[in-house]
Amino acid sequence: MNGQKNINALTGWSNLTLMAMLLLVLSFPLYIAVDYFSNDKQAYADYLQPVYTGGDACIDCHRVEYDQWKTSDHFMAMAPATAESVWGDFNNASFEQGGETHRFYKRDSNYYVWTKGPEGKMGEFMVSYTFGNRPLQQYLVAFPGGRLQCLQLAWDTEKKEWYHLADTVYAGETIGPDNWLYWTNQAQNWNGMCADCHSTNLIKGYDHEADTFHTTWTDINVNCEACHGPGSEHVKWAKLPEMARLADKSYGLLVQTSDLDNRTYVERCARCHARRSIFSDFQGYSADLLDYISPTLLLEPYFFSDGQILEEDYVYASFTHSKMFMNDVQCNDCHNVHSLKLVKEGVTANDLCMQCHRGDIYDTYEHHFHKKAGEGGESLVSGTKTFEVGSGALCVNCHMTGRYYMGVDFRRDHSFRVPRPDLTLRTGSPNACNYCHSDKGAAWADEQVKKWYGMSRRPHFGDVFARARLSDTNAIKGLIDIAGDELHPLIVRATAVNELERYDQETARQAVISALSDPEAMMRNQAVYSYFPASEKEMIALLSPLLNDPVKAVRMQAAFKH
Repeated sequence: MNGQKNINALTGWSNLTLMAMLLLVLSFPLYIAVDYFSNDKQAYADYLQPVYTGGDACIDCHRVEYDQWKTSDHFMAMAPATAESVWGDFNNASFEQGGETHRFYKRDSNYYVWTKGPEGKMGEFMVSYTFGNRPLQQYLVAFPGGRLQCLQLAWDTEKKEWYHLADTVYAGETIGPDNWLYWTNQAQNWNGMCADCHSTNLIKGYDHEADTFHTTWTDINVNCEACHGPGSEHVKWAKLPEMARLADKSYGLLVQTSDLDNRTYVERCARCHARRSIFSDFQGYSADLLDYISPTLLLEPYFFSDGQILEEDYVYASFTHSKMFMNDVQCNDCHNVHSLKLVKEGVTANDLCMQCHRGDIYDTYEHHFHKKAGEGGESLVSGTKTFEVGSGALCVNCHMTGRYYMGVDFRRDHSFRVPRPDLTLRTGSPNACNYCHSDKGAAWADEQVKKWYGMSRRPHFGDVFARARLSDTNAIKGLIDIAGDELHPLIVRATAVNELERYDQETARQAVISALSDPEAMMRNQAVYSYFPASEKEMIALLSPLLNDPVKAVRMQAAFKH
């Protein structure tokens, strides 16, 4: 009996001990959290105001991502001019252009260029930084007032030779020292034109009174915090015991980059991968893209009327009017976000597309009507281009044609379009068929498409925009329909509102007025731009509320209009 009592007592004592130990274990994380966020007021304040730490703080925990990033164009976006970063030939090399001999050489571990300077006179200039790495590398020269200027002599990293942008980008133009495009003038000023997308946490530091720059950065290239935001609180979060970490989807980071819908994800990249106007030094992502940039719409001279790239657009505008984007595809479905390489580089060149598209339907002769690589036959020679057997069976060559920029940089159009030679015949926009078969003409290509795919064609906004560019009044109804149809991509609708500015008809004006209250900031912004007031009273009534719009671009546009 006494033994049983002792057993019961021991059991009770064991239960109490177990409960006490359990309470201690469970309370420890709470103690850590309370101590961290309650007792240390400064720590809590810092959590609300994270600061940039530099990418080196990420290496210990994120070695795989870091090693991938070291192979990327982001890593090589900009660097001090050293033996490791300079790819061009500076071993007493020379290059003749415009009747002048330009020279490239080294002295005391520094890199120099002998070329025309601010007044058009030949002189020596020391290279301070490299800019980019493939397929061309450019070089920055320091000038008084904190300015860095981008030489128009560039190194072709594929052909391994020097070339001059005047022979490619500015062919047929005379770019003298008084021209805005001349390399020592504003168009080639790194601080104002290029810097914010090539370095991390860049502050331009422009003093308008002194007309000088004191430009600073945390990392000279596009490092971790360029996409993930300032990392000080993430570092603190990571150093806490695992059970003491807050349940935070962003893990202490200011910018969430996972579990995002495709629009939010794409807009994370759009800050740099869009042709755009910027409002200030980048202060962090907010609810709407137009709080910090205003993307260029599908307008001339940047785009053909059907939205194909003409000038550089840096992908955003192209991609956001594509069928892919409208079906929730986002950047990291195709690109490794750290290495920037394609996520599929497998057995066949179409593997990337076959992640989503059925190979037994689309990767077949019955779909593309071209031979695959290895099937025999002769290469296609078209003008100065040669296309090997199998080129026509590649998805990208029909659906992602491209153009050369900066002379040697071939960039593919991310609008993922179906070839439409019929649009070429009506609007003059290019098509994929004649990119290869340049000797055949659009009428021949159109007949081939009809033979393979039938006679019917879906309506395309390119027809309407082409007429609008001619100020054809027959385009008004089409523009109004596009602007009001939410089945069209947002950037297409906003472009239609912009084009309505051409017309003084009341139907066009009313459509613009309707867009002033659209839920989308891009629509409201373009509506303010295109709005033509019937009276001052009407303008005050319609635009005054937009001076308090939640989105900066709209507020600014309304202020300009007033």
